Amino acid sequence: MTAATLFVNPIYLSPTNQLWLMLPLLVTVAVIHKTMRTADIRRLLRDVLVLVAYMAAGTVVLAVVLWLVMTHWPRS
Repeated sequence: MTAATLFVNPIYLSPTNQLWLMLPLLVTVAVIHKTMRTADIRRLLRDVLVLVAYMAAGTVVLAVVLWLVMTHWPRS
């Protein structure tokens, strides 16, 4: 199987497995952002972990709000 066939026949991932792909994405964004913004490299790990926690919590809150809107919004 070549990489080009993945665009024609994508791999199926269950919704649970799709959620696990959020963690590397959040960590990557946090590391890149904090590496460019930090003044003290010794605080980088702590700052990255705090930012990942903020982003994960924000994603969960956003998912709950969207779920509430979609389930309780009046349909016409």
